[in-house]
Amino acid sequence: MKSRKQSSMTQKALQALREAVAQAVEEHRRRGIPLAVWRDGRAVSVPASEVGTLRETPTPYGHKC
Repeated sequence: MKSRKQSSMTQKALQALREAVAQAVEEHRRRGIPLAVWRDGRAVSVPASEVGTLRETPTPYGHKC
């Protein structure tokens, strides 16, 4: 039963994180501010005009970039 509770808390935390990121991305897009993102092991600046096209591509656990 304990693992189910942890899973539920994990899911809530991940959902809260997704919502916070979506809000930050939307604010940057709306205000025309470039967004800093991580690509190919480097931080890059994405123009506000391209912010709507961002998609998350998760890196496998333990994979070195």
